[in-house]
Amino acid sequence: MHQNTFYCVICMRTARNMNSYKEILTGLKKNDYRLQMQFYDMFAEITYQGAFAILGNGSEAEEIMQDTMLKALTRTSLMNEDETQMRKILRRIAVNAAIDVMRKRKSYFGFEEIENITDCTDEESLDENMPTVENIRQAIDSLALGYRTILVLRLFENMNFDEISGQLKISQATARSQYSRALMKLRNYLKNNINKD
Repeated sequence: MHQNTFYCVICMRTARNMNSYKEILTGLKKNDYRLQMQFYDMFAEITYQGAFAILGNGSEAEEIMQDTMLKALTRTSLMNEDETQMRKILRRIAVNAAIDVMRKRKSYFGFEEIENITDCTDEESLDENMPTVENIRQAIDSLALGYRTILVLRLFENMNFDEISGQLKISQATARSQYSRALMKLRNYLKNNINKD
């Protein structure tokens, strides 16, 4: 399913009358199908976005989203009384599942181990011309899988380099190096392509 189509389906589903989050949790314990669908509608988009940000593939992200939602609906121990916390839990499950999918691929990342790396900075500006959201999305999509993964984990999932290195089973120096290179490639892409669109 194409990403835009997926969001349209979610928008149509969420137009239904929704119960409160607490009512939904109570219904989940009773296996109420209608409330299970409301739970799904409430959290499917954030779960999909977490997987898609890592994989960049709509069908794989949708599969992970489905698996994550099924896991949440069948394991009541994952449920959290706080809706915001539940969003974070489901997104983290989806991100971890997406990373697992990437690990199973034959040509995993191709990370280079580097010992002496200078620390990278987040404060450097990309360019004087402000890129649009679409420019940034295209730039991120143009990155190699390893670069894109580290960039997404660092910037969008707010993981530190210790967490990234643990998730991807690489050294912190490699994570920092790949992040720095990803930022450089992102800047170069935006600099070379921002006025061509």
